[in-house]
Amino acid sequence: RRAEAMDAGTLSTPAIRVTFMGELPSITGQHRLQVALPRSATVGELLALLSDQFGDQFRCRVFSTPTKLHQTMLIFVDGENIKQRGGLAATLGTGDVEVFMLPMIEGG
Repeated sequence: RRAEAMDAGTLSTPAIRVTFMGELPSITGQHRLQVALPRSATVGELLALLSDQFGDQFRCRVFSTPTKLHQTMLIFVDGENIKQRGGLAATLGTGDVEVFMLPMIEGG
């Protein structure tokens, strides 16, 4: 019974699966990661957690200032660009979520 109670508690926190693309895997050391955040968590909170975990190299590649994404960083939550969902304030939702981080190459 105790294991069942623990499983029920685990199910209350949605799984957030993050896929790193472009050069991000060379910074994070992995292509995919699963994290757990509260149901009301935002993209900004997810990125803060990832920045703490992966350090300044990750933070500098993702953010141009502490509160603004690089214009070349695309982030999708369940297939939708966060720019259409409120940017860093976009909520991750209440169920399991797929997040894709795709840094575009600058220049031209």
